[in-house]
Amino acid sequence: MKRTLLSVAILATLLTASCSKNAMMPDQTQAVETSSLFSARASAGLIALPTATLPANVKSYLDQNVAGYTLIKVEKMIQPGTTTYWGTKVTVLQNGAPVDYFFDTNGAPTTRPAGPRGEVVTRLTAAQLPASVSSYLSQTYAGYQLVVAESMQINGTVQEYRVQIVSNNQRIDVHFDGTGTFRDAHTAPGSLTTTHSVSYVSRDNLSTAIKTALSSTYAAYTYGWAEQHVHDGTTTYDVKLFSNNQPIVLHFDTSGALVAPAGPGVGGPASGTVVGGPTAPGSGTVVGGPTPPSSGTVVGGPAGPKPGALTAPVSGTLTPGAPANHQLILDATKLPSAITSYLQTNFSSYTYLAADLHTPPMGTSGEYNVDVAVGQQLYKLRFSAAGELLMAEARG
Repeated sequence: MKRTLLSVAILATLLTASCSKNAMMPDQTQAVETSSLFSARASAGLIALPTATLPANVKSYLDQNVAGYTLIKVEKMIQPGTTTYWGTKVTVLQNGAPVDYFFDTNGAPTTRPAGPRGEVVTRLTAAQLPASVSSYLSQTYAGYQLVVAESMQINGTVQEYRVQIVSNNQRIDVHFDGTGTFRDAHTAPGSLTTTHSVSYVSRDNLSTAIKTALSSTYAAYTYGWAEQHVHDGTTTYDVKLFSNNQPIVLHFDTSGALVAPAGPGVGGPASGTVVGGPTAPGSGTVVGGPTPPSSGTVVGGPAGPKPGALTAPVSGTLTPGAPANHQLILDATKLPSAITSYLQTNFSSYTYLAADLHTPPMGTSGEYNVDVAVGQQLYKLRFSAAGELLMAEARG
């Protein structure tokens, strides 16, 4: 599971994705995304990325060879352990399922690159699986449906076969060694029937109860933006607030009451969040939250009381404070002019939400993670310090 809203300095949000129940077996320039929730969310009204975010040669290839695609992510990929780009990875929706395409630096289709150990992952059709693998699956999961299969090779020798299937409406990952002998199996996270959608909500369109809470109880915080989350038919609102470069998220139900977060990414270390909520300035404790900016410190958290520690889980989401090499940017005028120009050209009538300036571990210059909305559609973008687009993704 995936899908952080910005980097760890802003909002660590889990973007999960979903597979189609139909087996899709693309060639080696493609890879089917197999996480559980993506296609269900995408079908709920995801608006595509502008195709202007694609390199020209990549756009030409997709236009000619991928009928009816919906562009949802484009990213320049770095060779492991270096700052050198090897090409572009593009994710599109085809028949409701995300499919990855890989292109070299000239925009020509290429295979998925080898991993840091030289491992090469190749997608396989059902007919390409060893007989022992097919036999085990048929005997153990009668009537199963193949979602995706792949082999992992090092120096030309298969080390592992990885298969994902659907059996009794449950996704299951099954692993075999290089000889096709069963190794282990476990259910994949998420349900095939789970749906989740995310959309931008302007402050004016929030309910009166939420606006009242923000203007009274949380008046000491800087307002960021709000999102509507619909998870299996239940609607909640995530409101992003900031204080001293420390972001928090408040979770409200439709009546304006604070609630625990629901849906993908809730709880657990994988989500990158600690649940809590703000304390009302001068009024005692509102259910959950950090102490207001004027009070000094926030107590609690796994390491015991100390300045900046986090409260115990209750009803909001506290994200980690910004590391020293991260800078939160809430004022759009502080962005480089090249980024502003790109946004104005390719995301017409966008609403600026926030940005995070940071230096990657292997980098020597800063990168900007930028979140914007166009209408109700949320987009996540990453730029170099010179304003070159490095990644663009449609959130849904």
